[in-house]
Amino acid sequence: MYLENRNIRKVASIIILIAFIFTNTTYAEPSDRSFFKNKKVDYEKLSTQRENQLQQKKSVLQGEDASKKEERKKKAVRVLQSHIQDLSQIHIPSELGRVTEVYQSPTEGAPLVVHIQDLHTNPEGQFNEASILEILIKDYDMNLVCSEGAEGEVDTSSVSSFPDAEVREKTAKLFVNSGELTAEEYISITKYPDLPIWGIEDKDVYFKNIIDFNKIMKYSPQSQVFISQAKEALEKLKQKVYTRELLDLDEKEEAYENEKIETDEYLKHLASYIQKFSIPTSRYKNVTLLNETMLQKSLINNEKIIHDSQNLLLNLQSALSAKSNRKAMDELMVKAQLFKDQKISPFSFYSYLKDLALKHMPDKIANYPDLNEFVGYLTKVNSLDTTQLFNEMEDLAFEIKQRVANTDEQKDLITALRNIKFLKCFFNLKVSNEELDYYLANRESHEVGFFESFLKPTLKKYNISSFVDYNPNLIDLHLEELEDFYKTVKERDVAMIKNAAREIARRNVKVAALVAGGFHTKGITRMLRDKGWSYIVVSPYSSTEIDEENYKYLLSGKRKPISELIEELDGAR
Repeated sequence: MYLENRNIRKVASIIILIAFIFTNTTYAEPSDRSFFKNKKVDYEKLSTQRENQLQQKKSVLQGEDASKKEERKKKAVRVLQSHIQDLSQIHIPSELGRVTEVYQSPTEGAPLVVHIQDLHTNPEGQFNEASILEILIKDYDMNLVCSEGAEGEVDTSSVSSFPDAEVREKTAKLFVNSGELTAEEYISITKYPDLPIWGIEDKDVYFKNIIDFNKIMKYSPQSQVFISQAKEALEKLKQKVYTRELLDLDEKEEAYENEKIETDEYLKHLASYIQKFSIPTSRYKNVTLLNETMLQKSLINNEKIIHDSQNLLLNLQSALSAKSNRKAMDELMVKAQLFKDQKISPFSFYSYLKDLALKHMPDKIANYPDLNEFVGYLTKVNSLDTTQLFNEMEDLAFEIKQRVANTDEQKDLITALRNIKFLKCFFNLKVSNEELDYYLANRESHEVGFFESFLKPTLKKYNISSFVDYNPNLIDLHLEELEDFYKTVKERDVAMIKNAAREIARRNVKVAALVAGGFHTKGITRMLRDKGWSYIVVSPYSSTEIDEENYKYLLSGKRKPISELIEELDGAR
């Protein structure tokens, strides 16, 4: 009777395990539709088992011993806590965002800072950020949020202390939608009133940045007039100056940016030129890696992966039972539950599964070729640096055009179009660190004189009529002011890390979140690394753009009428 019951428990445990995994299996890969919108790599669903498996899982779970489930929960907590010692294991569900960078300090016991790249005035992004913060609180004991745009203690008690939870929720949503409430304030008001939020700005430096912002916004519209005129003239020249091949390259790039073609199609097009011109792949490591994963993706057979995984799990169960290795079996069950709950990544789980097989049945791992191929695919995807990937794709497209160009005239037009695109973003204060570095290295070619010296004779040569106001005061006069604005932004980086470090040390915090915009990431991570602290960077997901008008209103001290905000909130319900 004892042996029979033990065998029943074994069978039940493996059924639970398989049901856990194959009713909610996902794998991470670059989405076919993603990069220029939100600059976020999405996730695709792997084929799942049918509805009857869901029912099977439910019935088996209901019969599972309650104490066993409680024990497994405790083990799951310990597994998640162990990720602090291996930060590559920390996972954010794809619908909320993704980890884009990890640095594990060699110093034992160094604090961990989770830098969340804030999506200002983007309600969807803010709610996802709030959910990410909740994961950090529940799974990793995060107990301090360091917040951009504030100085000192951020007190939400005037709303969080209100006894009616529904009113608190509605009020908080109202102000998130208006852009006047951040993700950390929202979660403090609605769920975690005792969560410490500490503003890490230096007030003087911050308000200098705000004053400069408002000054720039006053003259930006006039500057944009020149930018629009120059852009229109440059576009007219394409048909006269570009070869058919350059026009095709340009059309592909625009189609990709406007989401009219898929990532794999565009990437395949770029990759063909890497081979054609023997372009060193060392300069485009992530583009090369992504192209390899795209090719590998086409060979993936979801059904075979599921079949291999099921067989491997059954054989692992037999191997572990034969060795009476209950500890390993329990750990496998815990890992499977964490994977089902999206607490660990597909890469982490399938790598663990393969390692377990290599340990307990090394002579049989070759019997699962599709699973092995899948783990190799996930390994490549996991090693992608998506931040650098975007920069590499843009740089590669520019280099290819320059190599395809046959004349200096064509090369000058390619450069002028790139630079006018930058100026449009520059005067809207929407550039990346890498774009700013390119500008600073090529400053003269962003002045009005560069465009005038190219446009005037070239337009005349092709008898094209296009009015452009070449008044240098529209652009040149303001370039230094824009540069100073970004210098002040970098001064804020220094202040934010200084103030965050002081507060983390004062509270003796082991895990803290630092919420700040993506432009600050480069400076923040460099200084954290210099301090010998660990960090991960999390990019929240949003399918929508930020509310530009509201963002400018907030920085200039203006606000939408409350009545309008209430109407918008009610209309969305």
